[in-house]
Amino acid sequence: MTLNEIRELLKRLDGHKADDIESEVLECKPWNPHPAAYDSNVRDLRETAVAFANARGGVILLGVADSKRTRQEAIQGAPGVDAERLRKLIYEGTTPHILVDIEDLVEPEGLIRVIRVPRGMPPHTTTEGMAKIRMGKYSQPLTGPEIQKLLFSGGRRDLTAEVITGTGLADLDPEQIAALRKIIETEGDNRAFARLPDGELLRNLGLLQQGELTFAAALLMGLPVTLARFAPQNEVVFLRLSSSTKMDDRRDLKGPLLDVLDQLQRLLEKHLKIETALTRGFAEIAIPDLTWWVAREAILNALVHRDYFVQQSVYVSLYPDRLEISNPGGFIADVRPENILRHPPARRNPLLAGVFQHVGLVNRAGLGVDRIYHELLGLGKRPPSYTGSESFVKVEISLKTHREFAVFVAEERRAGKELDVDDLIVLRGVVDRGHLDRWSAAERLQLTEEQAAEKLIELRDRKYLVAQGRGRGTAYRLDRHLSDRLRGPDHSDQDLPLDDEAVRLRIESVLKERGRMTNADIRRISGYSRTEAVRLARELVGEGIAELRGRGRAAHYVPGKRGRRSK
Repeated sequence: MTLNEIRELLKRLDGHKADDIESEVLECKPWNPHPAAYDSNVRDLRETAVAFANARGGVILLGVADSKRTRQEAIQGAPGVDAERLRKLIYEGTTPHILVDIEDLVEPEGLIRVIRVPRGMPPHTTTEGMAKIRMGKYSQPLTGPEIQKLLFSGGRRDLTAEVITGTGLADLDPEQIAALRKIIETEGDNRAFARLPDGELLRNLGLLQQGELTFAAALLMGLPVTLARFAPQNEVVFLRLSSSTKMDDRRDLKGPLLDVLDQLQRLLEKHLKIETALTRGFAEIAIPDLTWWVAREAILNALVHRDYFVQQSVYVSLYPDRLEISNPGGFIADVRPENILRHPPARRNPLLAGVFQHVGLVNRAGLGVDRIYHELLGLGKRPPSYTGSESFVKVEISLKTHREFAVFVAEERRAGKELDVDDLIVLRGVVDRGHLDRWSAAERLQLTEEQAAEKLIELRDRKYLVAQGRGRGTAYRLDRHLSDRLRGPDHSDQDLPLDDEAVRLRIESVLKERGRMTNADIRRISGYSRTEAVRLARELVGEGIAELRGRGRAAHYVPGKRGRRSK
């Protein structure tokens, strides 16, 4: 919240109480200038700072009384307050410590101290043991069970489970409730739910608590006025771009999530293409740019895992060659792009995730990432690419198709040879790179080297791959027949392993050209194990073709006298 935004709020103080401008992230506090009240003032500020830090952070306007009806009466100012001392007292009086920022806002009526409290790592308390949390415009005491929940969740609150006071079924769109029933009837894990009365249905899904709506209910089925009032951050922006700089279409979708999903499906299917291909048995298969199932899974993941405390939108961007979906809020727990395929379930908004799971839209047992991988690879696409930071997560889905790979997968499936997601990751990796070893396979599979090596050996035993070299440095390439089909004969010829004499000549040639080689270079070029590479290097040194320089990690080979003369 900027100083200009605060000034705009202060303009409302003529005719309104300061309480009317307070919110989940804004609190007005008077400052009693009497010396005897100093400790009480500081204690009150600490408790408010704790409440904000345990929620989403916030701003304290120190020097504004919240019970006055005119601006002149409300803005009493906080003159003589030592900002640095106040920061120190708040820091020392909270645990874990809360470090606030304090800046001055000079108004005609007096000096206001703007105290900015960051979102913390809950649970925070005062050193006197007082624990509070911001709920709406009030700071409520934290009970023992609530503190346990904060500890268990790593300090994260599920905003979608919060009850919206004063709301009820009348704040929901009846058409969206009917749409929810239809989804449950066709895809739900308990289709009997669809026959329940509205109130009972929503209570069973956790969307109605003692007659009042949860935030998730408003997100899914809220009337426009309900969403505008309680969930203004609920927006999905659809962009269609013909290049990275040219936008052809933009839609700002602010309705209930069930309706937004329908609109996104129509927008995507309008612009995505389907091509056909013939299998070896002359059966025709359809290969779409992208299936709605994959797009829906990725979009739902963004909606389920976005940070609803942040006033930003989810973006769905369709380019000619890819679909990008980004959501506010970084990865949670210790999820990273490097482990997202294998990480145990981690959910920012458990209630919303649970509702989507019960109605049959997502798989709450995981992130749905493995299913996205499997579907994309089976369609001849590359695996999804995930990037992110503390503030966002983005997934990029390629629309480019490797036709032969898609046909190959379809033929294997029809022959009863189902390829699992790990099979497809490895085979597509070999198609793209020509070969994989245990290290490169482990990186793609997000598994240990030993697990990756087991998968490579398994695919070799199933006649998809052939081994090149021996030991831990063994590389794997496609069977020649499969390589000709998926990589082409020219690439297959380049991938063929060299015999010992050809390897020797290749090493000599590269050494002359580069003037320097390491043992790792020899292993990479030859496919040899470490022992075999050392043996070959010693032979070259013994024949005067190479000379060893350096020791340990610095050891390398340069052309020997015989090698230099033959240039």
